[in-house]
Amino acid sequence: MSKILENLSQEQRIPAEVVNGPVLVTAGAGSGKTRMLTHRIAHMVFDQNIAPYNILAITFTNKAANEMRERLEKMIGNSQDMWICTFHSMCSRILRRDIDKIGYTANFSIYTDVEKTRTVKRLLEPKNTNITADTIMWHISNAKNHLLPPDDYAENISDPRKREIIISVFKEYEAELKKCNALDFDDLLNKTYELFLLVPEVLEYYQNKFKYIHVDEFQDTNRSQYEIVKLLAEKHNNIFAVGDEDQCIYSWRGADVTNVFAFTKDFKNVKVFKLEQNYRSTKKILTAANKLIKKNENRLEKLLWTDNDDGARVENFSTYNETEEAEHIASTIKSLCNYYGYSYKDFAVLMRVNSLSRAVEEKMITYGIPYKLYGGFKFFERKEIKDIIAYLRLIHNPNDDEATRRMLAFPKKGIGDATVAQISAIAETYSKSMYQTIVEGLIPGSAGKKLEQVKDLMLELKQKAECMPLYEFVEYMINKVDFKEAIGNKTDEDVNKQMNVDDFLLSVKEFADANTTANLEEYLQSITLLRDIDSMNEDDNNVSLITVHAAKGLEFKVVFIIGLNDGLFPLSRAINSSDPNELEEERRLMYVAITRAKERLYLSRAKTRFSFESKRSEYTVPSRFLEEAIDEGCSQNNSQSKKEAIFDYDEDNIVDRFDQRIDYSVASKANIFNSNKPTSKPTTQKASPSKDFSKYTRGTVVKHPHFGIGTITVEVTDFSAGFVTIKFDTVGIKTLSLKYANLEIIE
Repeated sequence: MSKILENLSQEQRIPAEVVNGPVLVTAGAGSGKTRMLTHRIAHMVFDQNIAPYNILAITFTNKAANEMRERLEKMIGNSQDMWICTFHSMCSRILRRDIDKIGYTANFSIYTDVEKTRTVKRLLEPKNTNITADTIMWHISNAKNHLLPPDDYAENISDPRKREIIISVFKEYEAELKKCNALDFDDLLNKTYELFLLVPEVLEYYQNKFKYIHVDEFQDTNRSQYEIVKLLAEKHNNIFAVGDEDQCIYSWRGADVTNVFAFTKDFKNVKVFKLEQNYRSTKKILTAANKLIKKNENRLEKLLWTDNDDGARVENFSTYNETEEAEHIASTIKSLCNYYGYSYKDFAVLMRVNSLSRAVEEKMITYGIPYKLYGGFKFFERKEIKDIIAYLRLIHNPNDDEATRRMLAFPKKGIGDATVAQISAIAETYSKSMYQTIVEGLIPGSAGKKLEQVKDLMLELKQKAECMPLYEFVEYMINKVDFKEAIGNKTDEDVNKQMNVDDFLLSVKEFADANTTANLEEYLQSITLLRDIDSMNEDDNNVSLITVHAAKGLEFKVVFIIGLNDGLFPLSRAINSSDPNELEEERRLMYVAITRAKERLYLSRAKTRFSFESKRSEYTVPSRFLEEAIDEGCSQNNSQSKKEAIFDYDEDNIVDRFDQRIDYSVASKANIFNSNKPTSKPTTQKASPSKDFSKYTRGTVVKHPHFGIGTITVEVTDFSAGFVTIKFDTVGIKTLSLKYANLEIIE
């Protein structure tokens, strides 16, 4: 037996030994598929003498690609000749080499959603329609994911008026990108597919190069990705696909779970294997996951099992509102860290939509818990950073009109919208880019004189870029353009923006230090294809607040899944859809969330939530997924034993407090707020739902059964639950509910 493969389980080793021919591995969550993939590749190089040059490994995140490369470096040494990359980075690399054969140049720009949105909005503005840019962009992306040009895609839009506008903007958008020598993310795939079809010698080159192809997360491939893989594997038929249809959660961006089933038909003599042993989670967590996912019909039958311990029961708790839900989560995290030896980085709070993060973030701050929100506003999409990047993009690709527009807008140059429109019109007349029109001095009159300084600046920067190292040039450019001076420092927000400029420069330095021969093109590509989650550092001791979609591929010792109400998770759209696949995808998403947990899992919902439509709190319905996942291994209604009672307040009261709550909106405000009213305080007094909170004023000394002595620093802030903020001598600042914290007032 190969020494490399002997460390795999028998279930993992059998498919890893099959080197030739098509192989499909349906790998359950936490079944060690990445370990199997890396050991298989190492086995091919070390034991089978297969050249790394002939091996391709495709993953879905840069983070996963980097982890795979690091593991292989330890096992076989240098793996630089091997392509380990995402679909988009692979296609970008292929296109940089050969895109000139289909009418583009190698210095093309890659438009992110920010540039795409700005372009579509500009094209949509004169249409006089209520169709939004988001709708247009969805249709454009959907068409490209299915490899359909505008006219062919038009058949999928039933409304004639909408069809006319959508297809019109679609065509104009495509023409705009071509003129600017730019591609969006979907084009990276489409243009690669187009290149392979139109230029057979390019396809043959990569077929001969990639004799052995590996695709991780195969269930997340869309039509274009699947067709590219089919073409690459067509000659040698050596393709190893690993996926789990139970974890297909990206249909909204074109992922097609049926690709898993199509694989067995499109490739001849396919060998199919299952990985069902889970190495990540406890038995009780897997019980919940298995019970839930078996409700789906569109799947290959498999049952996750583990040799791990039974573990703590799955906790299913309900609170009165989202504030109490966040309070419960924060106090649980603090208690687990204080009394059970966990670190903050062991925790993740997962949510279906990131709008649920606000209440949790507030409680994290109150409790002094460090956290990081993923899936929110990305660093490289901040305006000040996009402005800097626009200059770099324009230096790299002078045809990029969108970058030219940003360059003209910041810093302010006395050039208004009218002048920009004039530049655009003249550029159209001469069939030139806006940048070329400026540099060649084609703008007449006073506008042309204003643009002379712009012309001189950009020509100087382009010259410097050609002769200076990457980091030195970017530093020079930032100082020359004087971005920080243009931002100013009048407000805290200005100072933060200036600090972001410094952080951007640091990112360039870190990239240049790690890639000593890298140029501007490679840096721009690296940040354009970067996902928010790729920045996650295991050494950072933060709680992760993250959407379930972004958490795919990650694992944490303790996981909270919040907002488990019908309408939120699953979404109303899926509940009301006539297509059962939508609800099945929501269930797969819940399955992914559950299987991120290694040791402890908390399922959470609020019985009321504030509705922005009705402007008031409304009753909620428990998520159907709770009933589908709950088993004898799960604890409902927070009935923890005394031994495991780790929360800040009396959990026995939590169960029924929704029905026992006091309506303080109609209570006598004099009884609540009149702190000047004389009272006779006993030596100690416990808070209870039947008493008002007037005694708990700022400066009152209290005693908590777990946290000891503390002083109230902020009086009642939530009158339905009586939250106060207390500074404790032992554990610092906490916000607790007076109704359930079991406090004693100390004279």
